[in-house]
Amino acid sequence: MSLLKRINKPYFIFLIWNVLIIGAVRGLTFQHEPGRGVSGNGNLGLLVLAPSLLTFLILCIWTTILSKWWLYDQRQRWGGKVHACVPRVALLLCVLSVFLELGVINDLGIQLNGYTNDTYSAVYRFGWLNQYTNTLFYNIPILLFGLSFSILIGWIMEWRLRSHKSA
Repeated sequence: MSLLKRINKPYFIFLIWNVLIIGAVRGLTFQHEPGRGVSGNGNLGLLVLAPSLLTFLILCIWTTILSKWWLYDQRQRWGGKVHACVPRVALLLCVLSVFLELGVINDLGIQLNGYTNDTYSAVYRFGWLNQYTNTLFYNIPILLFGLSFSILIGWIMEWRLRSHKSA
């Protein structure tokens, strides 16, 4: 029960909200079906995508601030070796999320039979922002990268704060 009391509830709710928005972007993005025509229904995913990027930016800034102060408070409890693992794990997760995003791009290219400049693609001459590609702009790998990078920046800020206080 003490763990639940220590969780920053507004932050946790905002994090869950961002995951739900990723689901909404995915749900409103059309899936291309080979052999069927291009839908002319517009881009409903764009209605969710614009505010989702704003909430993602707010979440990243909030994560940076919280991780900076949380790492500052935990430094004495953990010790130097465990504390030095935080940037390594965050950097590893950043690299992992880049590879996951490249997989998402590759899978979408296969599903659409190419990209916007490929003649036989479902999105030929559509541009990158269309009803089939909304999930490229906000998805789980992008959220993972943003949170990992924010924790890395928070660790750097905490390290700078610590080094200035000890001088």
